[in-house]
Amino acid sequence: MAKETNAHSAGQSAAGYLYQARLALAESLRYAYSDSSVEVAIERLDDISFEKNGSPLELLQTKHHLKKEGNISDGSVDLWKTLRVWAESVLSDPSLPGRMRFVLITTATAPKGSAADHLRPTGAGPTDRDPAKAEALLLAAAKASNNQALQKAIEAFNALTPSIRHELLAAIEVIDRAALVADLAATIEERLKMMAPRGKASIAREQLEGWWWPRICSVLQTEIPGTISVLEIEQKLDDIRDGLKRDALPLDMEHIEPSPAELASLDEMFFVKQLRQVGISGVRIEYAKRDFYRASTQRSRWVRESLLFDGEVGSFEKRLIEEWEPRYSQMCDGLAEGCDSSVIRTSGQQLYGWVETEARFPIRSQTVRFLTVGSYQILADELRVGWHRDYAALLSDSNEEQKGD
Repeated sequence: MAKETNAHSAGQSAAGYLYQARLALAESLRYAYSDSSVEVAIERLDDISFEKNGSPLELLQTKHHLKKEGNISDGSVDLWKTLRVWAESVLSDPSLPGRMRFVLITTATAPKGSAADHLRPTGAGPTDRDPAKAEALLLAAAKASNNQALQKAIEAFNALTPSIRHELLAAIEVIDRAALVADLAATIEERLKMMAPRGKASIAREQLEGWWWPRICSVLQTEIPGTISVLEIEQKLDDIRDGLKRDALPLDMEHIEPSPAELASLDEMFFVKQLRQVGISGVRIEYAKRDFYRASTQRSRWVRESLLFDGEVGSFEKRLIEEWEPRYSQMCDGLAEGCDSSVIRTSGQQLYGWVETEARFPIRSQTVRFLTVGSYQILADELRVGWHRDYAALLSDSNEEQKGD
C-alpha cells in the first residue's frame, strides 16, 4: 500500500509540473497577435506569471488532480495555500491588487455557495460573482478552523488590512473544473483555430508543442527562471502557418531512425530482393530500407491527416515511373541477348545509382531525397519499376517457389 501511495504521489507531482508548462502555453495564446510585449514564465513570480515591461500582469496558481477529484471548499488546503502565497505578496507590495489579476486554476470543483464559487469570473458559473460574500465566508472558515496545516495561511490572510483584503479578493478569479493535463491539447487546438490554416489546428499544436517543451526547459535551467516573450511564440506560429499552407506538406519523418528490428522486418520484401538481384548489398540496402520506412510512414501520415489532394500520390508515382521507363529501356537496349549475368547486374547497379544520387522529383512543394528514393522502393516492392533487366520474371518465379514451399 505504501508503494502504491508513493507512486500515486509521484504521478501527481509529475503531472502537476507538466500541467504548469502546458497551461502556460495555452494561456499565452490569449495574448498572441494582440499584445506581443507580454512575457510568460513558470516558477518565477508564481506557478505561471505574465509580465509586461518587467511588471506582473497576472499571477496564476495551478492545482492539478489526476482524476479531477476533490473540491475547493472554504476549508480547502489548495485554496488556503494559494491565498497565503498571494497575501504574502500583497503584504510586500500593497499596490499589486490594483494593477494585476490573480487566478487560481484548478481541476477540482468549487461547491455551490462557497467562497471559491463567489470568486469565479463574471458569468462563468450559476452563482453571481461576489468578492464581499467570499471574504465573509473565508473569515468565518478561518475563525472556525482547527487545521494546523492552514494556520500560516490564515495568519497571512488576517494580517491584511480590511481595505487591502477587499482589493485582493476583488482581483482574484477562481477557474474550477479546468481541463486535465492530457485534455489541454483540445484547449490549445481551440485557441489555434483562428491562427492555423483551416482544419490544421491539431498539426499546428503538435508542432508548436514540439518547439515549446525544449524552450520552456531551457528557461527553467537558469538560476532565476527566465521568460518567453509572446512575440517569440508568434514568430513560431508564423513559421508553422507558412509550413501548413495548402501549397506545402509538413515533413515529420526526414530524420526518423527506424529501429534495427523494424529494418530487419523488411528483409524479405520485394524491393530488397530487387536490390540483391543487381548486387547491391551492405549499407546501401540499409539506406534503402530506411528510405522505404520514412517515405511509407510520411505518406501514410499525410493520408491520415487529409493533407493530400485527390490523386496527388498517384500523379507523383506516375512521374517517377515515367522518369524510370526510358532509362530502363535504354539499359535493356544496351544488353545483348545472352550476355553475361555480371554485365546485367552492372547495368542494373548503374540504373539504381541514378535513383540514389540524382532522381529528385517533387510532390507538391517538397523535393527531398527520402521521399523520391523511398517512393521508388515502394514502386519496386509492387514490381512497378525494377533495376535488373529481368526483374519481373525473376521475382515472379521466386514468388511461385515460395508458394510451392
